[in-house]
Amino acid sequence: MRDRAGESGALGAANGGGAGSPRLTPRQAQILELAAAGLSDKEIARRLHVTHRTVRTHFEKLFLERGIRNRAQAIAIWSRRPTQGRARPADECPYPKPFPPGFAECPAYQATQMITLDISHRPLGAVWTCRHLESRLMPNTDYRWYGACAIGDAEARRLWSKSVGPVRLHEISQLRQEVSALSGPYVQRLIELKSEQEQAAAEHGGSTPGGNGQRARALARQIEGVVDEFMTEMTRLLQARQAVLDELHLPLRACLQLVRIAIDRFVEQGLAEPEWEVPDDVLSLFPDDIRSYFRPRRVVEAERPARETGGETA
Repeated sequence: MRDRAGESGALGAANGGGAGSPRLTPRQAQILELAAAGLSDKEIARRLHVTHRTVRTHFEKLFLERGIRNRAQAIAIWSRRPTQGRARPADECPYPKPFPPGFAECPAYQATQMITLDISHRPLGAVWTCRHLESRLMPNTDYRWYGACAIGDAEARRLWSKSVGPVRLHEISQLRQEVSALSGPYVQRLIELKSEQEQAAAEHGGSTPGGNGQRARALARQIEGVVDEFMTEMTRLLQARQAVLDELHLPLRACLQLVRIAIDRFVEQGLAEPEWEVPDDVLSLFPDDIRSYFRPRRVVEAERPARETGGETA
């Protein structure tokens, strides 16, 4: 079994390399940083203005040259690399990625699955990430990225956790993992159908998926069928967890409406969309004591001035 030192040598530092390993190229380092920040291969390609195939080729070269089994292992090794004493941003997520199942070290962690794709846009599998993890540009650089917490620094994560309730957050995260496990196969199937749909559109002169092609129309119907089946199964799951939802103050109707919005956004816009806020009309369906869960940054911004002026009570 490879030990921690051996893993460090498999990738090495971005500019220093490791014993027996060639130095990483700047592009490889960029790709690994963005992958560790929670971006899919397709999102990395868009961020770096390269093709999805280029990103995948870089990964495959890393696997071949350095004896790395898969993307998840590459990210895990990269996240544990020495940082040579460089100052890190206060909002950087300090935990190794990908997150292991059952991870509970961070008080603000909210588990969600990320689907990875191969060169042909076929699903390779899923890894666990956090709802709040996002990529940001390192200060005073134009090429270095890091995995940031959308909530903020450690104090911000603590404030948000306290506002929602640590026990409630843990139970919501457990429920999210059940939802993600159910969603995964449907998301993978939708990715495959959307890829076929794009190919069908290209074959008809770049027309939209809803154009005149018979194949495109058939694929659109299949997508609708997968979405309908997904919503049926998700309704069954959440109905079976009604007691848990009631305990967490999560109305079933509001949860289903959120799921429907999320799946519709995915079908229309794909995986690369940034985190979106719950619409006000849907947020109003939730009790006051749970609304802060959906808008963590607003809670932290409101809490910090109160603390700075002595407004927090013991």
